Amino acid sequence: MNLERQHVLTKKEKAVMRVVYKDADKQNGACLLTPIDIFSQIPLDLDFEESELDVTLRNLEIDDYFDLTRSDKKGELVYCINMHKKGLQFARVERAFKSNVLFRILLAVATGLVSAAAGWGLKVLLTELL
Repeated sequence: MNLERQHVLTKKEKAVMRVVYKDADKQNGACLLTPIDIFSQIPLDLDFEESELDVTLRNLEIDDYFDLTRSDKKGELVYCINMHKKGLQFARVERAFKSNVLFRILLAVATGLVSAAAGWGLKVLLTELL
């Protein structure tokens, strides 16, 4: 099995995409978000500058996750987001990637245990024969 490179997003892009997906999933693939809405849901341990938000959203739009329209509502910036197919698949692809990684780790551990047991068995067999 080949571990596919499905996740080419950075940590910041993933964090923003999780926020957008969570909100858009509730509203059939479309949502209105302010920068404050997005920053309030991004984990605090992620060093995210306010100036990086526009670049991150633009990169996600270029990668065809959603359409983005910037609007002004009473002097406040509002992002109008319409999810594309790739954006709506984000959560499913992320779950599949994590389960694939978990499977590979468990397979490696199982292979190591079987190898160790086979080595121990050979050692016991050879000491009995010699």
